[in-house]
Amino acid sequence: MEESYSWMDTKGNSSSEPFQKLLSIMVHLGIQSHTAKCLICLHLHGPSSSIALQKNCNIRQPDVSVAIAELRRLEVVKSDSSASSGRGRPSHIYQLTGTLEECIIPFIAEAKNKVSTIVSAIATLESLAQKDKI
Repeated sequence: MEESYSWMDTKGNSSSEPFQKLLSIMVHLGIQSHTAKCLICLHLHGPSSSIALQKNCNIRQPDVSVAIAELRRLEVVKSDSSASSGRGRPSHIYQLTGTLEECIIPFIAEAKNKVSTIVSAIATLESLAQKDKI
């Protein structure tokens, strides 16, 4: 059963279809759904705290942490620390390092690399199978 989210643009207008399709394609390519959701939410809502990402993406805090770690690994998200008003750890505000188009480039590159690896493995498998017939 496919989840449906009401993505909102920065003016509060519903723009569900294109972003739902983007999410679906990213997940189909093997990207974790919470990572794709956080990427899309940061694009739509701009710099956001972990709490805002939880609410806007409808995901749990541990999933936000995993998603942000992946987005940071790909260097598409940066964070700014702000001192907490009381005790405890400082909060972080996350934002994309570029446009949505620029930020999906690493995901596309990883998908192309996977495809290349699979095509190479298939060719090797076919070659080995043909040698077995001789």
